[in-house]
Amino acid sequence: MTKHEQINHSLEAERGDTPLLPSERMWGFWEFSYANSALAIATWAFLIGGATALFVGPREGIAAIIIGNILGVLLATFSTCAPCGKYGTEQFTFLRSMFGANGSRLVYVLAVVLLTMGWLAVLGLMFGRSIDGLGSLVSDHQTDPGGALVLAAGTFAILLTAFVVAKGPTSIKVFNTIVAPALVVIMGVMLYLILGQHSFAELMALPALDAPFDSKRVNFMIAVEVNMAAGFSWWPYIGNLARLSKNQRTAFWPNIIGIFGAAALGEVVGLLAAAALGNSDPTVWMTHIGGLVFGVIALGFVAFANVTSMINILYTAIVGLRQLAGAGLRALKWELLVVAFCIVPVLIVLLGPGIYDGFFIFLVWTSALNSALAGIGIADYFFLRRQHLNLRYLYVNDRQSAYHFWKGFNPVALVALVAGFAIYVVLFNPQTLANTELFAFISASIPSCALAGLLHYGLTRVLAPRLGWGAYPKDDEGRGVIDSIVRGFSND
Repeated sequence: MTKHEQINHSLEAERGDTPLLPSERMWGFWEFSYANSALAIATWAFLIGGATALFVGPREGIAAIIIGNILGVLLATFSTCAPCGKYGTEQFTFLRSMFGANGSRLVYVLAVVLLTMGWLAVLGLMFGRSIDGLGSLVSDHQTDPGGALVLAAGTFAILLTAFVVAKGPTSIKVFNTIVAPALVVIMGVMLYLILGQHSFAELMALPALDAPFDSKRVNFMIAVEVNMAAGFSWWPYIGNLARLSKNQRTAFWPNIIGIFGAAALGEVVGLLAAAALGNSDPTVWMTHIGGLVFGVIALGFVAFANVTSMINILYTAIVGLRQLAGAGLRALKWELLVVAFCIVPVLIVLLGPGIYDGFFIFLVWTSALNSALAGIGIADYFFLRRQHLNLRYLYVNDRQSAYHFWKGFNPVALVALVAGFAIYVVLFNPQTLANTELFAFISASIPSCALAGLLHYGLTRVLAPRLGWGAYPKDDEGRGVIDSIVRGFSND
């Protein structure tokens, strides 16, 4: 192999232009577990843990974190990591098989552009507030959540993120290698300090910081829903990470260790700290948890750890953008795409800094979309296609592909997506927290996922054969669904 060929393969792996052969993939089981853990041990875990403390005390909060995250992560992983890990395809290119080429672009805008831009703004503001908190610890500076220092530092964080992502995955790997282990150490010290000031029994007896309803069942289900939203929030990103793993099994199981386990650890620390110190904002309770020295170290490190989280999500978003954009946008240099993508998050920081205080509302709104997308993905890949894709149809000209559907859109999948989103909002309105009696028993994400999946499956079985859409296998083709799933995970 020539040096030129090696460089081309490297670019393909880094920037997601074509399916990767197993020999071109970089992660085995433990490598992918570490990469997932580095991504999941992120500063947003403190935010989510603090948000959980608003609704329930630590005893119920720990249960909500475990239940919500495992459900969200499992459903998101089945719908994205399994197919992308098997075929080595970029996640939103794979979505052409169920939404069509134009439909996958629409999903990308809804699930990635809006989500990533929102997260970049939230984490940028957390960086800014951390710097503001540092200033108050080392001087007479009075903190101001909407002050010039917070806005300037938040903007700087986004620009630094753009610079690192423009340099490519090598820089990202360096950041992950340094930040992930250090965050584990800081979490351990925080937990030690909290338990040194409060016994475990005292912590478990603490009440919620701001429970919105008299019903404990409703408050608990909202806490579960926030954490399911945290699990589902990985949906837009983990497929593009899983495609770098060796096979389907390696693409799936490390998510339980990394995305679930590591994120849950950070959320529990954030939950206990918020409950013990009476404030859900990490940039506030970190200034009180261990005195001046630890406060300075923790706030300073967490400020820059935000950048690591931002780097990872921005990188995967740009990979998807290059796949789905038109020829003109795709021809732009990688660096220019990165900078252009970051303009809106900067504007949000400068013009709408209030998104930080209501971030869990923003997070739960994304679950209304991602839970439905997960249901459609599971129904399509496992139960309709039986884990078999035609890669040629993913990449040929739209009109020549069986995955073209109708003008590049699959109306069936879009109807299922709208129905899943709608049932979520009917059961639970993230903006107002208004909910039905049924919500307290079944959540909103699970019905959204189930309805979207069942509707997609039923309408596809009825309409697709008659309209010639999607090249779905006939009933007498292949083996049974359950046998297909089991053998797919055991024979990679």
